[in-house]
Amino acid sequence: MKDQSQHPSHPLASMDSFDEQTDLAPVLQGILDDAVASGEECGCQLTIFRHGRLVAQLCAGFVDATRAKPVAANTLFPIFSVGKGMMTTAFHCLVEDGLISYDTRVAEVWPEFGGQGRDDIRVWQVLCHRTGMHIAPPTKDVAEMANWNEMCRRLTTMAPAVPPGGKCCYQGLTYAWLLGETAGRVAGKHFQQVMREQVIAPLGLEDEMIFGLPAAAEKRCASVDGTAFDQRPQWAEAFLGSEAVRRGFIPSANGFATATALARHYAALLAGGVDGVRLLAPATLERATVLQRHEDDPIPPGGCWNKFGLGYVLAGPEGDLGQMFGHGGAGGAEGLADRRTGLALGFTKNKLSPRHPDHPVRDRISRVLGLTLRHW
Repeated sequence: MKDQSQHPSHPLASMDSFDEQTDLAPVLQGILDDAVASGEECGCQLTIFRHGRLVAQLCAGFVDATRAKPVAANTLFPIFSVGKGMMTTAFHCLVEDGLISYDTRVAEVWPEFGGQGRDDIRVWQVLCHRTGMHIAPPTKDVAEMANWNEMCRRLTTMAPAVPPGGKCCYQGLTYAWLLGETAGRVAGKHFQQVMREQVIAPLGLEDEMIFGLPAAAEKRCASVDGTAFDQRPQWAEAFLGSEAVRRGFIPSANGFATATALARHYAALLAGGVDGVRLLAPATLERATVLQRHEDDPIPPGGCWNKFGLGYVLAGPEGDLGQMFGHGGAGGAEGLADRRTGLALGFTKNKLSPRHPDHPVRDRISRVLGLTLRHW
């Protein structure tokens, strides 16, 4: 890898003065190219908007470990938990439409969910991962997870693992069914359609943000590269190695997207929106980016990644956690927005790292942009 000093670091104070794509693109492209050349990464994309305007749309590397086919701007990457950010936005839209409130009991709109200690679980507790329902229902294989109705039914047979409303316990997979089925019940349609109508279609992302991958789109997809591990397949490889999972709808984990799609989504949440589209009202975003952590569950010394507002992870500086918000994913992809600078970023990659959630290439990008480092 080249000496990192060859890529000048631009502090946040300087970021405010960047208005031309040429100022930033070569520096960031060099970081991506170096990571691929060194073998640290296989393939990746990076897109940045600022105040709704495209600043950089970059890609580097290859779609799989054979390093035969290069990544393109329209290559679809697995985004894993990054999809939770889009789920969250779609749900907030339903709240704005008056279909549900944050304090609604889930069992009010999903009667089968009641019982076994679940009766008083509230919508806001789902959004900030405090339901105690973070353990996924048992399945004989990952393919069973693609059966939406059955996974929702199984959740209704399980008691919370910890008392609802207390400690934050990350709902890695169950967020899909907990939030999605609740939304579907009040919207009168499947949550897959809700996401399309509220997030994907308004931004014109039908071909760049997909939850439930059609066979025809496979040829545009990057494959998970697990070659950094001795024992394979890793969970992420096995999960997306299932055709049933790829075709199914598990938006907390099985989405595919371009970095540009992720960045557009977050740009559309900030003041001014993007291309005339703003997905949420300012007051909704303000409320969604307030820390929702129980007083008996403080952020530990040294911090932690799971600092949730209402659905979004808060990643701003210590004095203003809600300044920056978004979500990362198991493979190292991320989407985020910085309200102070008006910056929205999407990053995708396909090489799994034994250091996850620490991805040095993301740290290098963040230092150039003057962003708080995130290990999520």
